[in-house]
Amino acid sequence: MTGAEVQAAFATAGFCGVEAEGGVVYARVTPQSPEFRAEETEAGWRLVLPWNVTPPAEAMAAWNALMGAARMELHQGEARLVTGFPGPQVLIRWAALAAEAEVHFIRWRRDRRPWEGM
Repeated sequence: MTGAEVQAAFATAGFCGVEAEGGVVYARVTPQSPEFRAEETEAGWRLVLPWNVTPPAEAMAAWNALMGAARMELHQGEARLVTGFPGPQVLIRWAALAAEAEVHFIRWRRDRRPWEGM
């Protein structure tokens, strides 16, 4: 799959703000959603939704136990949802997972208010 094919798949799925830069394709599931990206790796394309929060370890473990290939991981101290992108057939599921992850990310951020402010 090429970057242009990824862009076309995102546009066909109705995602917003689809653009490519430096071999990475960016988009939003809805206009108000956070931006996610598709990155090409040695193993193929993957979808990544970063969020600037460090989730509780037990919450990440629970997510990963339930969600299979859609893994939540830490990168440089911040959470991100990551899953493989074999093709457009996974985009409906990705949109639902991204929306659910966003709810968790916001809740975890709000739970940290007493310690970090906001």
